[in-house]
Amino acid sequence: MDRIPSISENVASPVVLAPAGMAILRQGLAACGYTRENCARRLGVFPRLGVNFWPALRRKWMPDERDAVDILLRLLIDGEDINADHLKQFTSAAFVDAMVASGLTQLEGETLRSRLCLFPCYGKYIVTDRACKNTAMNQVMWLWGESFILGGLVPRMQRERAIDVGSGSGVHAILAASHCREVLGVDINPRAIEFGRFNAALNGASNVEFALSDLFAMVEGDCDLMLANPPYIPDCTAPAGENFWSGGEQGTAILRRIVEAIPERLAETGTAHVIALYPLQPGRLLKDEFDRWLGGAIGGYQVLDHTWPVPNYQDVLSEKPIDGDKSSWRFGVISLRRTNNGSGWWKQVGGSGLFFNSDGSCRVVADHDTV
Repeated sequence: MDRIPSISENVASPVVLAPAGMAILRQGLAACGYTRENCARRLGVFPRLGVNFWPALRRKWMPDERDAVDILLRLLIDGEDINADHLKQFTSAAFVDAMVASGLTQLEGETLRSRLCLFPCYGKYIVTDRACKNTAMNQVMWLWGESFILGGLVPRMQRERAIDVGSGSGVHAILAASHCREVLGVDINPRAIEFGRFNAALNGASNVEFALSDLFAMVEGDCDLMLANPPYIPDCTAPAGENFWSGGEQGTAILRRIVEAIPERLAETGTAHVIALYPLQPGRLLKDEFDRWLGGAIGGYQVLDHTWPVPNYQDVLSEKPIDGDKSSWRFGVISLRRTNNGSGWWKQVGGSGLFFNSDGSCRVVADHDTV
């Protein structure tokens, strides 16, 4: 697999418009049929990662200039220039004006171009930086397949308070807003906070707040839903958390801190869902690592292990990818639910990790009560 190309380009964060302007954006995208399902029809689905937004995984695709979805994919995913008047034929001048005013696109003469990406994700719209590595800034992570895995696996049951740790674009906080009374997204990257706030406004999610914090450092209280997609790639050149991918030399520096905080930060009725790469040493078991991070208390949790082996994992981001024994490496979601009656268990239910249907929907939900 090819490495992610690098650029050096200062890109402004999107600008939150007045509610009417954000509504024009939201309604215009919906009117174009810019949905996950329609994108899946164009780009295909990779069963482990969802819709093939990433060109490296995509089947051959010939955009149809008569289709609004294809035009938006070219502009907002692939970063191609399009004609503004052509887009107006499918939307409105007000929609194009709002795209420009918000910074989602730039207008040069009759040409629209975008230095950002905008994804449909389970009924929401999420703006991110582009996939290429941008050395000029601390970029906000593109929606890789893991965003769609975690977004699909989380049960959408009523909750009081959710905390999205290492929120990035805010995708998981915004998805949680639909079924939680209040949601807090935290990130150490100020740019991520700006994107999270924009995406909340874009989706009309008024019960979400975003705060600058090194994990839980600036957070008060606990939650009954914890969500985490931390940086996890073993990287000996970038300190953990310096960018969206580095988990430090071992890859687990941030992951470990999140799991260690679960006993204090997860309410008695709470569930935590953590998606990551687990770069285990040869012969090590994931259960043993979680037990160590939880201070030997893994027996107090009912755990669903939705991970699968990735012995051929390819690091396409760090400067010096590890070339060692990956026979024990795994990837996926670990879902932990507290239990106070000694009925803890660890059940591996990830199988091959083929989570997605042909329409890009996730076929698996992390339901502790059905296993």
